[in-house]
Amino acid sequence: MRYFGTDGIRGEPLKDLSLEFVLKLSKLIPILGVKHVLIGTDTRESKDMLAFQMIAGCLSQGLNVEYVGVISTPGLMYLTKIHSSIGIMITASHNPFSDNGIKLIWKGEKLAAEMEQQIEELLDQPSPESRSIGYFYYNSKAIKEYHLMLSKDIVPTSIRIGLDCANGATYKTAPMLFGLVTSQLEIIGNTPDGKNINKNCGSTHLESLARIVQEKHCDLGIAFDGDGDRVLFLNQRGEEISGDVLIYIMACYLKQNNALKQNRVALTIMSNPGIILALRKKGIDVIETPVGDKYILEAIKKYDLSLGGENSGHIILSDASFIGDGIRNAMLILRILEETHTKIEDWSREIDLYPNHLQNIQVAHKDIVMGNILQQEIKKMKDEASNDCKIIVRPSGTEDCIRISVMAKTTEVVMNFKERLKNLILSLDA
Repeated sequence: MRYFGTDGIRGEPLKDLSLEFVLKLSKLIPILGVKHVLIGTDTRESKDMLAFQMIAGCLSQGLNVEYVGVISTPGLMYLTKIHSSIGIMITASHNPFSDNGIKLIWKGEKLAAEMEQQIEELLDQPSPESRSIGYFYYNSKAIKEYHLMLSKDIVPTSIRIGLDCANGATYKTAPMLFGLVTSQLEIIGNTPDGKNINKNCGSTHLESLARIVQEKHCDLGIAFDGDGDRVLFLNQRGEEISGDVLIYIMACYLKQNNALKQNRVALTIMSNPGIILALRKKGIDVIETPVGDKYILEAIKKYDLSLGGENSGHIILSDASFIGDGIRNAMLILRILEETHTKIEDWSREIDLYPNHLQNIQVAHKDIVMGNILQQEIKKMKDEASNDCKIIVRPSGTEDCIRISVMAKTTEVVMNFKERLKNLILSLDA
């Protein structure tokens, strides 16, 4: 769609997200059919400007607006579920501070594609006239309902944890809750200044947390992204434990407890072939979907599954009303380790991951690059590897870049294919 990407609307404030555009969008919220609107943000410097523009538009249409301030996306989703409300989350997730975005939530779930399409069509028409003035209030205590829900999952442990909050939406919630999990907590990424969200920290930049884990002799590290719907772990050596591995741990645990519906999980095409083989050895089948948590959610609902997620650490449990919550998922992993008396490395040793390389390549002409020449080269590579590889090349839905992922049995093949793809993409974009 023109405005909605894979996860809401994103862009540069005052440019892609102009005040006029945001106001117009806010005046369309009444078509969603709910009078009560909850609005939350992450920690970007543009958050208040965009949030209060949304507030003004909603109020001008007679909607009642409750502003809850800084909160994670799953936190706001939870509040909209229990209050049967519309949610507006001002965030660009893992993007740098210079971007921002608007996620629309409907009673605990992300907005359906049909609703997005309806809004898309109206955004190209004249802005609605103001109707009446709604009621506004700032509820700084609303987040406590979310904290209370999460606190029910706490299982105390004696392990030392390194925690990275990405200078984002979890910067208060995560330290408070994990402080109840363990008395040995090393925290970084909890001093947001409006510009340092995701900057050399969080789940997309694990180097700082890896250093803390090693220097402070932590047993593991936990990193969230800017809006708190993703989580990744590090082992005691500071090595990444991907979302694939976390899903493997959860799936095996649920199966052992007869709680894994259909003995199946949903993964995206970005998942490592080694994970799929390891799951099948445990009697767990895999449904592969396109990239994007909305496709994972569709598969979970369609096939009545308990679990699905992405290698990036966005993991959805159906018992949590289809909300991908980084904090809650991290607590579940800690519960599993505590109950099974295992370390995260014990689980990793059960999996023989294929070497993997990810890279984002900045381009100006995504459509041209993704044409037949590139597709033919990908097919040629797969033939060379006898299809014992995974090559995924896709345009970003939120940035001006092409994302490439290469997985194969040997590092040599991975790096060879990666360089060939990179050079071809750059030549096609010239």
